[in-house]
Amino acid sequence: MGLRDKLTDLREQAQQAVAEHKDEIQGAVQTAGAAVDQRTHGKYTDKIFKYGQKANSAVEKFGNQASDEPSRGDDAAAPTAGAPPATKSEEGAADA
Repeated sequence: MGLRDKLTDLREQAQQAVAEHKDEIQGAVQTAGAAVDQRTHGKYTDKIFKYGQKANSAVEKFGNQASDEPSRGDDAAAPTAGAPPATKSEEGAADA
């Protein structure tokens, strides 16, 4: 197995891991954005939101490459940086 094959295999493993843990990654981005926004007293809220959205889009794109499904562009379902995390009751209500 050559170097190219090893790197391709590593990329596929990373894509699969991102696809499996997409919600957790996006939650971490959201939590980090909220923490930074709080520490900066809202001074950079717009920038934090913008880059949180870019990070979530990148996670969606990279995760979707692993499952070979096209990106839906459904940003409304993705958590946003700076927004409070959804509670278990809110998540259950959305599924009903």
